[in-house]
Amino acid sequence: MTRNMMIGLIAAGVIIVGGGAAYMLTREDDSAPAGSSQEAGDASAASFNPTSTEGLEFKATITTQKDGQTMTATLEHDDQNRSRYVSNLGGQQTEVIYTNDAYYTCQAGGTCIKFPISQSANSGFDPSAYNYDQSELAGFSDRSYKGKQDCPSGTCDVWEVTAGGFTSTLYIDSRTKRITQVEGNIGGASSKIVYDYTDVTITVPANAQEINVPGAAQ
Repeated sequence: MTRNMMIGLIAAGVIIVGGGAAYMLTREDDSAPAGSSQEAGDASAASFNPTSTEGLEFKATITTQKDGQTMTATLEHDDQNRSRYVSNLGGQQTEVIYTNDAYYTCQAGGTCIKFPISQSANSGFDPSAYNYDQSELAGFSDRSYKGKQDCPSGTCDVWEVTAGGFTSTLYIDSRTKRITQVEGNIGGASSKIVYDYTDVTITVPANAQEINVPGAAQ
């Protein structure tokens, strides 16, 4: 079963989630057999063996275009499993910070609200959509090799991956085997995600207003 893509406009802060579009579409659950790949093109020139993002720090730049409108966002992920997502649309910035036990939404001006992690489904953003462990990488069972191409990190092996009826293109650095870029289209929206594996520092808001959600696990 493939994971659903997040494309939408969420009120209360105008959080637009579209950056993970193509990326999430290609992610299948762990039940997908790793040995059932269907590779086209000159597959002998490369094998599909991207490096897991587990334990890696990175910054992802996300660009989504739809109906003549462009949304830009960034995702930062540190080695403490914390994530920071910042979107900008029409000059309005929205920030979501994830830790292991809470998430925070912040608006321009520094006002932040803290929620229990058990309510993270309401944040409109899922940082796991940009992280891949080995079992998830093994789930890319329907793929075809498109050869070597230029990419942000230099030279990449390019793979076209289809899941759930949707197709995305993955650029995997030929030297490091890290996923460098992901492109895709769905519902009239095009999405490009570019990864930069670099040191990341995420500061958790110190004076956030805490929201006690009735019935939520703390």
